[in-house]
Amino acid sequence: MNGGRAYLASAPGWPAASKLNPDNPGVFVPAWDQGVINVGNGNSDGSWVHDDIRVTAVAMERDGKRLILITNNTYMILKADVDEISQRIHAALPTKWADAEVLISSSHNHHGPETAFGPNPKWFEMAAGQFVKAAVAAAAAVEPATASVANGVHNYGTFDQRDPLIYDNRLNVLAFDSSATGRSIATMVQWNSHPETTLGWTPPAPAGLTEACATKGWTGSKCTTKDRYFTGDFVGVLETRLKASRGGEVAYFNGALGVLASPLHASTWVVDKDHPVGNGTTVPAGAVPLATCTKTNQYECQSFAKTESVGNELANAVTALLATRRVTPFQTITVRKQEFYSRLTNLGFRALIATGGLGWKPMPSYNCTGKPFTDANCVAAAATETVSDPVLTPAMGLRLSKGDVLKSRVAHVSFGDVGMLFVPGELPGELVVGLPSDFTTASSKYFTAPAEHVAADKFAIPGNYLSLVKEPVTFFVGLGTDELGYFVPASDYRLQCHAISLSAVPGASCADLAARGVIESPTWIGGLKCQKVFDDPAFFAALGADGPAVKAICYYGQVVGSQIAKPAGHYEETNAAGWDLVDDLWAATVKMFATK
Repeated sequence: MNGGRAYLASAPGWPAASKLNPDNPGVFVPAWDQGVINVGNGNSDGSWVHDDIRVTAVAMERDGKRLILITNNTYMILKADVDEISQRIHAALPTKWADAEVLISSSHNHHGPETAFGPNPKWFEMAAGQFVKAAVAAAAAVEPATASVANGVHNYGTFDQRDPLIYDNRLNVLAFDSSATGRSIATMVQWNSHPETTLGWTPPAPAGLTEACATKGWTGSKCTTKDRYFTGDFVGVLETRLKASRGGEVAYFNGALGVLASPLHASTWVVDKDHPVGNGTTVPAGAVPLATCTKTNQYECQSFAKTESVGNELANAVTALLATRRVTPFQTITVRKQEFYSRLTNLGFRALIATGGLGWKPMPSYNCTGKPFTDANCVAAAATETVSDPVLTPAMGLRLSKGDVLKSRVAHVSFGDVGMLFVPGELPGELVVGLPSDFTTASSKYFTAPAEHVAADKFAIPGNYLSLVKEPVTFFVGLGTDELGYFVPASDYRLQCHAISLSAVPGASCADLAARGVIESPTWIGGLKCQKVFDDPAFFAALGADGPAVKAICYYGQVVGSQIAKPAGHYEETNAAGWDLVDDLWAATVKMFATK
């Protein structure tokens, strides 16, 4: 603002809990130099700043191999934008670092600037420059260091919101200290939760709200601070606390946060010696809630006090682990990467690509023939080439990208005893740690709404990622170098059946198809069936005259779910690029580890 960041001096930031105003959304900013900046997954025109949003780079060199890890506290950075930023970083680095691997991940902060759905290009240009500055500064500051690792579990302040309830509660820490002085250089932390602690919460009207709304021209219900403030959420608290206690930089890597680990329905309380964190999920008797609200469970009430508590206790857990850390032999850095294609079954994504509304730089899409999709049978579609749709174009005025396949990647870094696996989206815990041994025999432990999901003995996943790695400690990094949305196993996919999906198939109805057992329910069809419809010619032929109707239900299911109605308990499918993601990523990862 006004060419600088002096306004941050007036932002409340993250003081100790006793000094924090839990309802203050921050300093009001009448106008940004770059124009209107929306809040990622929040409201339009973000105009308050509670605390800073940061990008952090950690550069390392070993035996001539150079690596720069960059994490940022934004909503997401899509592959095309990651590649653009990476190119700019390489152009700015000194010659010695020209061949450095650069891996960029995002925390998925739901209170940061919009980076995915129609982001402000002027803001993104400025932000890209900050990424470059961080990377160049980190490379210039490289010095001899010792590495130590610690790992444990942490459950406080997060909750698995979708069945099956399998949360990856691992907490990993990698610390770098100066060999010469012992001071902290950087602390890398990996945990698993959505930074969305106050999402949907309306702070009590702050002083000056009337004047702020007048300045902005907001009237009626638009005169609100709800989801219009920028904050680093619990990640910002973690950074603040660890920098104060340990020094150096703090790089947070979010992991298996998908389907759906979040603070929203997690119980939190005033933590003290009489009411400790304990196992992180059981509220101690007599514990005081951090806020009051109309929710039945007062321990779920939102305010910045809850955010502070989640971040502060995460920092305390990290500090406790560091007391047990062990020196790790930092061996030669090895980096593996594997690109892969996946069908873009979500027509909402294709509509955004068609308008240029997905990400900062144009997102490449492809058309492929035959499976598996490879460079040999996939051709890039022109960024400006769009097609009409017989249902969506007349009904909603939407055109779609001609390309209906995306290209993404998985990456793995090994330091010897410690590894990092970068995946392009939001994966659930079961894909990381696997299904429990009693998953089918004690399924009630894992399914709170069994009618909304496939039975435990039918819940199929291709494998779990920790079974593929060799390192004793693995940082599992979600939103790593890309973001394709939620990774839901096809066995638990449900796609809405709606009359609009069948509007181009005369005589077909959801009720009739369900009554005859062609689809599973009058309101939905399963993901495995949709995969067969599109990939198995014999299966499609066996459907006979019903084939076009079943295919149409699958084809429109995700966009209907996002715009009209969705099966209960299946929000995540509407925010996923496609139903093949779980299988395609797994195949690519297996291939990556099999390649020498």
